[in-house]
Amino acid sequence: MYKVGVYFGRFCPPHRGHLYQIVEASTKCEKLIVVISDNEQETVDICRQAGLTTITYQLRKQWINQQVQDIEHIEVRVLNENTIPRYPSGWDEWCKEMRNVVPEAIDAFFAGDVKFEAMLKRHFPESAVEIFDPKRTRYPISATDIRHDILGNWDYILGSARPFFAKKVLIAGTESCGKTTLTKCLAKLYNTSWSEEVGRYYARDYLGSDETIFTDTDFSRIAHLQYEQDYHALRSANRVCFFDTDATYTDYFSELFLGRRNALVEAYIDPGRYDMVLFLLPDVRWVNDGQRLNGDQERRMKLSDRLLGMYRAQGFGDKITVLSGNYERRLTKAVKLVDGLMHGNAV
Repeated sequence: MYKVGVYFGRFCPPHRGHLYQIVEASTKCEKLIVVISDNEQETVDICRQAGLTTITYQLRKQWINQQVQDIEHIEVRVLNENTIPRYPSGWDEWCKEMRNVVPEAIDAFFAGDVKFEAMLKRHFPESAVEIFDPKRTRYPISATDIRHDILGNWDYILGSARPFFAKKVLIAGTESCGKTTLTKCLAKLYNTSWSEEVGRYYARDYLGSDETIFTDTDFSRIAHLQYEQDYHALRSANRVCFFDTDATYTDYFSELFLGRRNALVEAYIDPGRYDMVLFLLPDVRWVNDGQRLNGDQERRMKLSDRLLGMYRAQGFGDKITVLSGNYERRLTKAVKLVDGLMHGNAV
């Protein structure tokens, strides 16, 4: 058994083939160091080419750490390539930096590509080099393949990385417009997770159902609790995740109950978190569930216009599709839109 081994790569993103090789290498070492190589501009470029938000080294380290955190003899480190010529040039500089990142005596390198073998043996003659499954017979996938077909290669993506790549659909609208029902129906149809509206039950759970005593602190807590619940829903998402409201809606209720917006709530508003927004008009029957406030249809439409204006003012505009009509029509249109999103098509 080797004392110290190194497994390296860009891991952009890390996938099951990487994890398999990491775990296998860990059985051959007292200590395995996983080294993430990163050139910031190169990462930006390859992600942009695939139409992705930049997969930073911090994210990649977080994802791998989550996967190996209970295997105590595996450690994850980062090798900064920003001042090193891009591959295939720069081997001398890269190897020098590797010795800085891993000052321990390296007994063995583990890699999944034979093209690294000669250079590693040349620069680290004291170290063994083992090549794992170079033909990718167990996991026939590469990070490049994944970047260019995220949803088609979903099963190869590490579970810890999936929240980053899942499509995110926000269902928005004022009270009694059918958004909670539509959110659940879509999640069930796409066999995935959803996040419910935290604010709907906040007064019951924390204010004794007395909505006259809301404070600024309550609305900021609602925004935080919603954010956390959304994250937990994302962790179990199957390619797409649905969200019943967001912090914009919480800010709308702050204005409705307290007559003012809430800066702490607005800090949670982020149009970039969502790929699509389905905004439901309140043109279905108003249902009085004991919590709702505004049954007058003219008032409902005015409030809906106000909320829609808030979303547009916050920068959601190009992601919003307004849905109206009966429940069947809304569901049919929503499914068509989500299908288009999943296949990369505009609808």
